[in-house]
Amino acid sequence: MVARYTYSSKHEFSVRHYSRVIAALLIFVSLFASCQKNTVPVNDAIKPVLVWPKEPETARIRFLSSVSNPMDFKIKKGFFQKIFDYLAGKTINSIVSPYGVETDSNGNLYVVDTYLKIVHVFNVQQKEYYAFPNNKAPFLSPFLSPIDLAIDDKDKRIFVSDSQQGVVKIFINNGKKYAGQIGKGVFERPTGVAINEKTSELLVVDTKSANIFRYDLETLNLTGMFGRGGTRDGWLHFPTNIFVEKNGNIIVSDSLNFRIQIFSPKGIFIRSFGSAGDNPGYFTRPKGVASDSEGNIYVVDNLFDNIQIFDKQNRLLMAFGSHGNQSGQFWLPTGIFIDKNDKIYVADSYNKRIQIFQFLKTPPELVKDNNG
Repeated sequence: MVARYTYSSKHEFSVRHYSRVIAALLIFVSLFASCQKNTVPVNDAIKPVLVWPKEPETARIRFLSSVSNPMDFKIKKGFFQKIFDYLAGKTINSIVSPYGVETDSNGNLYVVDTYLKIVHVFNVQQKEYYAFPNNKAPFLSPFLSPIDLAIDDKDKRIFVSDSQQGVVKIFINNGKKYAGQIGKGVFERPTGVAINEKTSELLVVDTKSANIFRYDLETLNLTGMFGRGGTRDGWLHFPTNIFVEKNGNIIVSDSLNFRIQIFSPKGIFIRSFGSAGDNPGYFTRPKGVASDSEGNIYVVDNLFDNIQIFDKQNRLLMAFGSHGNQSGQFWLPTGIFIDKNDKIYVADSYNKRIQIFQFLKTPPELVKDNNG
């Protein structure tokens, strides 16, 4: 008979605990020793400026940076916090599969991670990182399939769609507190969400039912809907993403109709553009949509691995991005958000990052000349 030796769970915990303590002490000694050495600061490598289009044309898009984890925003933990987290078995969450992305009025960056089923929050000014729902708060209902988010800056609320649960969950205190949900029994598969400040409404895309639901922001009551399944103007087929322009017009990615549709603040069809194809100006899998301060519409194509930009007359102005993992390249991009300062945030899903760009506005003198 072969003798079997077992340890109690308490003993196993003790061994693991003391192992971590010893490892932490070794880390402390090594760090202390390294601090005693004279070090010479090394300058960061000068990165080339990436712009689109290339010279001699006037640049309109400039690459700024990419974010994969808190360190990319220079968010660092103190020494003793690192030791505590190591002993507790904690790690910094890096982005794994981003989709919805948005910033609030304070410049905080929020990223929905469909794989980790959390929302990453990067507070750049205070150098803070956290994620929600928080494991420390078991009363929070966890996500099953989070997709997109919308931020209500006025009432400091965050709305996150969960396509599998068929609801939109509401958080307050920058996501640190759960405040309820809406849409149970109404939505079939909610995906894109957006706030329309002009009408004080929350807009929710239901991909399966091909409708856009409208909720009053004050009462959170359902006030109406628009769209239906089909190919006619104003009808939708597998809609996914949504964005509200500063004038209140609503942009919807009508994915399996391979087009973008624009509606009035009341949901009345205005115009559409795009069709299926593999040439510039056409779409293969349109996802994220957004608009800059000049009214240009940006469309993320999930299979083209690029972003195409169209003007108010539906004309293709330019495209930027290509397949790859270098700066300015994408691999199955999904969501996009453009803030009031024309910073462009793109969820580069398979590259596990958010890429940030700057729209370079038309110089005022050229706008004046163009207007006569």
